[in-house]
Amino acid sequence: MKKGFKKLGAVLLTVAMALAMNSTVFAVGMDGEAGRIGEFTSPDTVVNQEKNVVIYKEITAYNPETCEVNAPTITYNYTIGAATVASGTKVTDNASRHTSGNVQVEVKAGVGAPTITGTDAGVLAITPGNQLNASQYGTANRFDLTVNFSTVTEWTGAGVYRYVIEETTTATTKNSAGIEEGTTPKSLYLDVYVDGSGNIYGYVLFTNNTSIDGSTSEDTAASTAGKIEGFVDDVDDYVYSSTDTSTADKYYTFNVELKKVVVNDNYASTNHTQFPFTVTLDNSSVTAAVLPIMTVGTNATQGALSASAIGTGTNATVWNPTIADGATVKYVGIPCGTTIDVYETNNVTGVTYNSVSTNADTDATDKTINNGDDSNTATIDCTTALTAATENHTETASKALTFTNTLLQISPTGFVVRFAPYALVLFGGIFLIVLGVVLYNRTKREEA
Repeated sequence: MKKGFKKLGAVLLTVAMALAMNSTVFAVGMDGEAGRIGEFTSPDTVVNQEKNVVIYKEITAYNPETCEVNAPTITYNYTIGAATVASGTKVTDNASRHTSGNVQVEVKAGVGAPTITGTDAGVLAITPGNQLNASQYGTANRFDLTVNFSTVTEWTGAGVYRYVIEETTTATTKNSAGIEEGTTPKSLYLDVYVDGSGNIYGYVLFTNNTSIDGSTSEDTAASTAGKIEGFVDDVDDYVYSSTDTSTADKYYTFNVELKKVVVNDNYASTNHTQFPFTVTLDNSSVTAAVLPIMTVGTNATQGALSASAIGTGTNATVWNPTIADGATVKYVGIPCGTTIDVYETNNVTGVTYNSVSTNADTDATDKTINNGDDSNTATIDCTTALTAATENHTETASKALTFTNTLLQISPTGFVVRFAPYALVLFGGIFLIVLGVVLYNRTKREEA
């Protein structure tokens, strides 16, 4: 029994030590905290915080539908270091926090070498493997950035230490991924509140490198400092409306659905004959890899898509779906700035169709296509990059790009030639009979 308790005690001790050693891996998040973490439980009584704090990077995604889209390929780079603190910069508390009135301290420049990590040290790498929620007026998508102070031991006593966190990714890099740079500041300031024992008991993240005076009104102090939860739009709701606009980075996409309709050809319809399509995507502004989400309906086929740049000119992306009567292939999350050209090919032996499209920006006009012939080309023109798409080419909006093939019946060869002589004789005979009757009646009237 004693041995059993000893073993159990050893296990519990090991677990407790492991938890203690790994306590620094946990992080407290700014989400919903309005840029501030840490609170007094009573006047002059603080609660120690973890040495990791999570701030956020936002991408607001747009699409004519409310849907999920794959993210573009982009790497955001970040640095953290000591802020330049002007002489006389102070933080002043409200008297309600203390038993002896307002407390004021002078801000110190940050010390040590804290780190910031997204998917890697100093980097937040986003790929089409990440999904974004999108909607007509924009939906906020936040990614974690962890700021780690676990290795910082250079505190020079208690106080408020100020750091600057900078996003160094350029607008050009963002634009090449189809992202419009927002107006949210690219430099944020993080005040770290340290007690006399070197413990962190609070964080405040803000946009203005200035004094923070909460002696009169904490709300006014927060507004003056520009408290924020990260490189984000400071909104209460993640879904924007037509009356507000995100200040964060923005990603604009649209969708296209291809549909096939066959008229007067029951054989092709009932046998699910799939017509080959050629879909060419051209985008000269978005050069980073993208991966639209594809849904292939019943009686349609297309090989899996892969993340790649769309390309332009001779390097434009080409897809080759095959689609039967009533079937569809849908592509969701194509970056704005893309032109899409579509045509079909008649692959039915011995059959001729009239081919025409509807619901494109420029439709394929009527064309008679024999076996092996291509139709005219339909164009979806969303060539304005970094701008919200205004039109949705999908069944959801009853605007799927539809190619309709109407079977053209051919007359038996020589039909007119064989029957024309007899028809002429018949019509000639009828004419002579009518003429004879007319002359006969006229003669009788004259005799009378």
